[in-house]
Parts: sequence; structure tokens; C-alpha cells
Amino acid sequence: MAINKKSLTDQVYSMLKEKILNRDVDLGEQLNTREIAEEHGISLMPVRDALRRLANEDLVENRPRVGFFVKNFSEAEVNDILEVRKMHEIYCLDNYFAEIDREVISDLKDKFENGHKKYFTSYDSKLHKEIVLASHNNYLIDSYLKMINHYTMLFSYLNYKRSETSRQEHIDIIDSILKGDKAKAEEILYRHLDRVKIAKDASIKNRA
Repeated sequence: MAINKKSLTDQVYSMLKEKILNRDVDLGEQLNTREIAEEHGISLMPVRDALRRLANEDLVENRPRVGFFVKNFSEAEVNDILEVRKMHEIYCLDNYFAEIDREVISDLKDKFENGHKKYFTSYDSKLHKEIVLASHNNYLIDSYLKMINHYTMLFSYLNYKRSETSRQEHIDIIDSILKGDKAKAEEILYRHLDRVKIAKDASIKNRA
């Protein structure tokens, strides 16, 4: 019999975080502590502890005397986050171009070309992370992974047409890196991140 060494809090935290990042729950939706506990046959304490951890990561809002809610984002917050994301990625591509793992991104190219569309977000996230991981700067990487990656996944509302455009942009970025053309890779990445901002701005306006 497999032994689960994770604490109840860790398990609830991982389960809720996955639901939030996969958008199985809506932005702004209330997370009912009692319902979660009853659904999984556990006490309230590990659920509350897990929700507090998610609140510390700014994925959940803890409203006193009201409850916990999935974090929603204003247009200004989205723009600020995407600007920081751009700063991280362009900086790393410019300064650590030679350190990018060519084997990993070559494998990603095949996934963008032949992989299932439902996994597009994971391929997308992997490529952008590889650019930042090339820095080997733990502080920079940590801030990117904790503060940027979750958010970009949360408000990724790209339509089919945009996804096709984005898929080709990722392939073009990979091709430029594999050819050693840093200037071209930077040009495409900058344009790609600007288009992501436009697409996400539009999605927020449509929600309003």
C-alpha cells in the first residue's frame, strides 16, 4: 500500500491550487471552507490552513468575516504583472541566450507542432520558464515562478485564433534560439508578449 507522506494541509493546498490554476473555479468565486471539508471527509483546520497558504501566494483573497475567494484581477494589476513578466524574460533572453537548454526547447518545438491542443498552456509555460531558468539566478527565478507564472496561467483566455498565432510565435522563437539568432528571438518574444497583453486586456474588458 502506498503511503502518502503529505500532510492533510499539503494535500488540500495542492488540490485547490491545481483547481485554481486550471480554472476549474472562476475568478472571484467563493471557496466554501465547510463544503470542501465535508466533501473530503476532513476537519476545517487543514482546509483553512491551505487557504491561508494560497492567500499568502495571492491566489486567494481572505475577506474577514466573509470567507475565502479566488483572486480576481483588475486591468491595472494584469498590466503590471505582464510588464514584470516581460522584464524578466527579455532580460534573461538577452543576457543568458547561450545558456538556454537547446535539447529541452527542441523537444518543445515538436510538442508545439504535434502535441495535443489541450496541453498548449503547459508547453507555453515551459518555454517561457526555460528562458528564465537559463539565468541560474535563484532569486530571479524564484520571483518569476512564484509571482508571474501562476498569474499568467490564471488570466490566459486566448481564443482559438489567438492560440494558433501564439503557437507559431513560440515555434519561431525556438527556431531563432536553435539557429543562434538572439536578435531575432528577442524581436519575436517582445512582439509575442505585447500581443499577449492585448489579448488579455480584451478578455478583461469582455468580462466587465
